[in-house]
Amino acid sequence: MIRFCICFLIKGSQVLMLNRNKAPNKGLWNGVGGKLELDETPEQSVIREVSEETGYRISSPYYGGIVRWEVDDKEIGGMHVFIVNISDEVTYPTPEKMDEGILDWKELSWVLDEDNQGVVSNIRHFLPDMLQGKEASDYLCIYRDGRLSHVKEMRLGQMNFVQ
Repeated sequence: MIRFCICFLIKGSQVLMLNRNKAPNKGLWNGVGGKLELDETPEQSVIREVSEETGYRISSPYYGGIVRWEVDDKEIGGMHVFIVNISDEVTYPTPEKMDEGILDWKELSWVLDEDNQGVVSNIRHFLPDMLQGKEASDYLCIYRDGRLSHVKEMRLGQMNFVQ
C-alpha cells in the first residue's frame, strides 16, 4: 500500500523544496509531503500536507503518478506524487525554517542536475516526465548497497528502463 504523498510546487523555473532535518533523506532537498491519514485520499492528504508545511491552500493538484522504492530486493514503500503550478504573483519568502526542515525555492535545473548530490536521488528520474504532463506512471526506484541502481517506469502495462 502506498502510504505517503509528495508535492512539487512550481513557480516559473523554480520549485519549492524542503531540506529535511529528519530521516529518511535527512539533509537532502525533497518535495513537500507526508503520510496519508486513515480514510484520507491521496489528494486530500497532499492538500493537507502542503497547507501544514507551507501555509499554501491548494486545490486540484495534478496527479503525476506513483514512486516506489525497493532496497536490496525488498520493496519498502511508495508515494503518490502531485504537481501544483503557482502563479508568479504569489509570494512566499524563503528560506523559511520549520519543524520539518528548511523550505526554499530552487531552480529546477539545479534540482534535476544529475551531479547534484544534495537532492533526493530519484527525483530527476520522475519529475521531468510529470512536469511535461505525461500520462501518470509507476516509477520503481531500485537501490543496491545504499545507492540508486536504476528506475523502472511502468506505463499502461509497458515497462521501460530510465537511466
